[in-house]
Amino acid sequence: MRKSLLNFLASAALSFGLASPVAAQDAIKIGQIEAQTGPSSSLGFMATQGAKLAVHQINQAGGVEVGGKKYPIDLDSPDTQGSPQQGLIQLKKMLEQDHRKYIFGPTLSNVFNGVREYARGYDGKLLMFAPATAAHPELGKPGYGFLLRPVLFDTAPEGFGTYMVEMLRSKGAKKVAILMQNDAFGRFAVDIYKDSFAKAGIEIQTHWFEASTKDYSAVLARIAAWKPDYLFPGYTDAALYDIVQQATQLGLTKFWLVRGSLGPAIRNKASIDEYIAYMPKYFEEAEKVDSKVAKFIKDYKDFFKVKDFPYDLAPLLFMASYDHVFMLAEAMKRAGSINDVAAIKKELLSMTYDGLWVQKFDPVGGGIHSYEIAEMRRGGALKMTLVKPASK
Repeated sequence: MRKSLLNFLASAALSFGLASPVAAQDAIKIGQIEAQTGPSSSLGFMATQGAKLAVHQINQAGGVEVGGKKYPIDLDSPDTQGSPQQGLIQLKKMLEQDHRKYIFGPTLSNVFNGVREYARGYDGKLLMFAPATAAHPELGKPGYGFLLRPVLFDTAPEGFGTYMVEMLRSKGAKKVAILMQNDAFGRFAVDIYKDSFAKAGIEIQTHWFEASTKDYSAVLARIAAWKPDYLFPGYTDAALYDIVQQATQLGLTKFWLVRGSLGPAIRNKASIDEYIAYMPKYFEEAEKVDSKVAKFIKDYKDFFKVKDFPYDLAPLLFMASYDHVFMLAEAMKRAGSINDVAAIKKELLSMTYDGLWVQKFDPVGGGIHSYEIAEMRRGGALKMTLVKPASK
């Protein structure tokens, strides 16, 4: 995935100028603070791409009609490069100088932590669609009425992690070995999932690795000796390719993961017995059966002037991005205002939007959306299960 990301970033680099701000005084001004370059940029890059395309499509269709008048959208999306300091500088400009009330991002927790206290000073005057993991605990707290987290939290009642742990319990799993990257997100993942496994009556054994690791044979040998039913192996494809290949050589052939792609399973399809993975959307298959997805892929390639669609990165578009720009526009229509933040938020919390995903928010602003669970068996046989949000 790292190689494909680097190739795609290079081919799409010229596209950043395509979504220049609308030269109109009477426009809906939105901002975006995301890392579009740097070592942690894949999430922010795709979120930025999604927002740019959505804004382009809305403006091309004449803008957002509110109260009988059509408004174009003016999007400002500078690159934070993953820096909290840059994120804060950019947010201050957006709010103090440009008077933008609707901010998309950040997806990186370090950037969110760098801007959160400043943003709290605009509570009631701002809406921030922040997918950052660090945003989740603040939802519904005093001073955070501005905050929406448009990403499904793993172990929420409707979370994909909750669903997937129940899958393991129903399959009779008793032991799961966790091999997780030793960083902030890895430790967070272990913390939230250990309680879910305990509630399901599943014993866990946790092991750690550093980001630079390439040889996992020693730790995998210790895991194999414990004889787990499934291996929960990290959260990035950069590590998963090596872990899955080396694990199968030691007789570990069943995998369960909540981050990552099907790539490691496909590459090792002759050696795995089962590979269960959360996927926001499997675009390769959805393109064949869903005209909405097929049109989106064509529009994406036309707008960014790229030959190849980034199938492995595209699921990241659900991160406070493409659908949520359309949701914001629809909420403004229903509220009859482009400036009444409270009324617009009320409409956002009450709607279910059927876009690339089925999207809605819970009462405190936590995102709930459709997703898919992939189950691949030896030889490459694939079963996809679509999970939609429960009806209100």
